[in-house]
Amino acid sequence: MMDEGLREGIGHVGFVDHHVHAPYKRAHAISLDDFRRPFTEASIPAVWTENIPTLIGYQWMVRELARVLHCAPTEDAALAARNDMATVPYHRLLADAANLGACYDDDLFGFGQCYPIDAWAEVIQRPVERVLRVETFVEQGYATCETLDDALERLTREIATPARRLVSLKSIAGYRSGLAFDPLSAIQRQAAAMAYRQLRESALNPHAAQRAPAVLSPFPGRIADKALVDTIVWTALEAAAPQGLPMQFHIAFGDDDIVMTKNDPTLMRALFAHEPFRAVPLVLLHCYPFHRQAGYLASTYPNVYADLGLTIPIVGPGAATALAELLELCPTRQLLASTDGHMEPEFQWFSIFVWRWALARVLGQYVEWDILTTDTALATARAILHDNALRVYRTGGD
Repeated sequence: MMDEGLREGIGHVGFVDHHVHAPYKRAHAISLDDFRRPFTEASIPAVWTENIPTLIGYQWMVRELARVLHCAPTEDAALAARNDMATVPYHRLLADAANLGACYDDDLFGFGQCYPIDAWAEVIQRPVERVLRVETFVEQGYATCETLDDALERLTREIATPARRLVSLKSIAGYRSGLAFDPLSAIQRQAAAMAYRQLRESALNPHAAQRAPAVLSPFPGRIADKALVDTIVWTALEAAAPQGLPMQFHIAFGDDDIVMTKNDPTLMRALFAHEPFRAVPLVLLHCYPFHRQAGYLASTYPNVYADLGLTIPIVGPGAATALAELLELCPTRQLLASTDGHMEPEFQWFSIFVWRWALARVLGQYVEWDILTTDTALATARAILHDNALRVYRTGGD
């Protein structure tokens, strides 16, 4: 049985969402497909038109949202009730229901489709900080950066003197080329420079992509060449180290172009072993099904932090099991909580709901087994949901 006192105490802790994407800025009334879409990273429509309605986590979301909206616990009723509300009141209702605190926004996801940082902060009435997605930032500089040297200088300059305050960097190498990073070398730099030239040409002149078979990407300019990705990540970390600026890494579970065998975070040893990078908090996001490996790494390297992120809402009631498995080795001061909220506001709200539910379940069991006191369990939850993020990202005023 869940400890109600512990559950209520966890509910009172403000949730600092250290990895999230602002929702789409579009007409508030959405279709059933749009409502389901955040619950899968698939790109095949049959997944959300046929399969997602049977996903346990999604069915749970519908029931809990119906409670918030005071409607029948059905998909159609919940969708109609949310569509009937005005945009801003609806976003704020969910933010308040989640006891949402500050948000750290990877704002190059869906660039141009999502709320800009200031606009989103105004809608939800919460502080929103900026996270820089390094590979996408380089892609956005093709027009002004003729060479790889130019692109890396632009990246380094943005990290050192950003146009807007940064609280973290972010890499999506996991679903571009994998996590087995190689240190910088002359041979790698030469290969990276060649890949950059080809990708830039394909982006600025899409017809050129047909003449550049070495560019292994279905989208002109999309950086997926391993030498180039490794060079960008290494350069970003070198720029982050003097500031102690954290860097987040997408790990495993997520986009449908991920090769899971290349996404075990233990493959990142070159980064963990490089002494200058010990000044950079390395935050492992999502992690499923490698969450136990992430816990091991967080227990071995003092600058490695783990987070279940996207895993939590999609596995639904399995979140308690995943959390317990991560905590087998992960010190609680090395565990962070995020939502990977994206597309629609329900996903962020529900992720926070499930985080609290899972923590109450797991920590409540430790209290029942006389492993933790109730006070220690509540302090642990506060650290995971709030305090650890403020410490790691040095945003103590949030």
